[in-house]
Amino acid sequence: MAAHVGEIIASSTTRFTAQCPSEEDAPDFGGFVVVEAAPGRALAVVCEVRSGSFDAHRRPVAFGLSEEDLYQQQPQLRELLTTEFDALLVGYAADGEPWRQLLPPRPPRLHRFVHDAEPEAVRAVTAGGDYLRTLVAGEASDDLLAAAVRASLDASDDHSAAVVQAGQALARLLGDDYDRLRVLLRRVRP
Repeated sequence: MAAHVGEIIASSTTRFTAQCPSEEDAPDFGGFVVVEAAPGRALAVVCEVRSGSFDAHRRPVAFGLSEEDLYQQQPQLRELLTTEFDALLVGYAADGEPWRQLLPPRPPRLHRFVHDAEPEAVRAVTAGGDYLRTLVAGEASDDLLAAAVRASLDASDDHSAAVVQAGQALARLLGDDYDRLRVLLRRVRP
């Protein structure tokens, strides 16, 4: 498995927060990640990525230098800053079982490594678009819905069929809110 993109530092039955090894390792907003969730594995959608100070009581300050010059003159900054992300759980696969669109029976454990999800897992959980209802229930923004749909399309074997499925799922989910659906579908298109 590829290098991890985060390590869980807070977890619940519906979401988790992970700290990235470095800012460059952060997963994409709307991207899919996977984590061990005994007994099995859980799939989640990245709903927020943020960078800041390790110390909540100390705020970073502007230095007025290019990034390269800043880290050359202040190398300790790499040790004082952190990048974290939140992810909403949308799928689960018990040991030896196929992926399903449901929440794991227990939250992922603290300090478990988080990895980018394999396309097969993304395809299995996003087929039919039911995962979008889970995102909406988790109060996902339209930007997150569009980013998650784009990420699911990237993992698709049949792009055309996946686009139609995603559009149908969004139409069912949004009901009579045609303006919102139109704007959301525009955001999904690359």
